[in-house]
Amino acid sequence: MTATEVPAERELSPRLQQFQAEVEQLKLTGGRANPERTWSIIGGLAMVVGVVLSMVSWILTQGTESSLDFASYNAMGNFGMALTIAGTGLFLTMSLRRYFRYWLVRLIYEQRDQTDRIANR
Repeated sequence: MTATEVPAERELSPRLQQFQAEVEQLKLTGGRANPERTWSIIGGLAMVVGVVLSMVSWILTQGTESSLDFASYNAMGNFGMALTIAGTGLFLTMSLRRYFRYWLVRLIYEQRDQTDRIANR
């Protein structure tokens, strides 16, 4: 059931029918391949890769005796932490975008439905 579909037992008011027609005129398909889902997957992968990179660099620093190797492993660990933080931000942003888009369309629909109920009294 999409956001514009309504259960069959309930008849739509003219205003809600107009709203449904306007939404269908927009022809929103979610883009070429649903970019929020793609970016969410990229963000999730970045989180995992960042954690793995940080853990590997931590393990490698335990056995090193050279300060130059320690510095390069430290830099790799810092990059892993930065990648984890950036991936988390990307994942959360894209997830919230999808949720808020649905929430906004649903809110508009409900407000128009309430307005029609008040106007028809």
